[in-house]
Amino acid sequence: MTKLRRVEYCLLRYVPNVVNEVFVNTAAIFIDRLDLENGLCSISCAPDWRTRVLSLDPDADMQMLEALLTEIRRRLLSTCERSDMIHCIDDSFSNVIQISEWRECAVDPDIETIEVFARELFGKTSETSTDLSVTPGAACQV
Repeated sequence: MTKLRRVEYCLLRYVPNVVNEVFVNTAAIFIDRLDLENGLCSISCAPDWRTRVLSLDPDADMQMLEALLTEIRRRLLSTCERSDMIHCIDDSFSNVIQISEWRECAVDPDIETIEVFARELFGKTSETSTDLSVTPGAACQV
């Protein structure tokens, strides 16, 4: 039996117009802030994020969004760049890509459990939802 680990998570959101506050959750990031360099770190993309972005904003720059998600994933999974990327996520995103507030959850650190939790999280949050509470687990393919 694997011990549950407390991790933090946030959602990356595509926000084409900050005035109307409508967004699409594109990815979830899970990290162990107690061990940023070697602890759990995972990014899971919403399975339908491309379709949802295009239905919200038919003129969205999909190449830019895919490149951004790929770069975030690459830097988060690199132990030497992870800490810097976390700080960048917290401080530096433009209005088009925003993050939700960080939340805590207790999960089995197994990647399959994280993926299940992420799918549940995406299923319980809609484009305009601010309730990120999910009871406990899709790897990011961009």
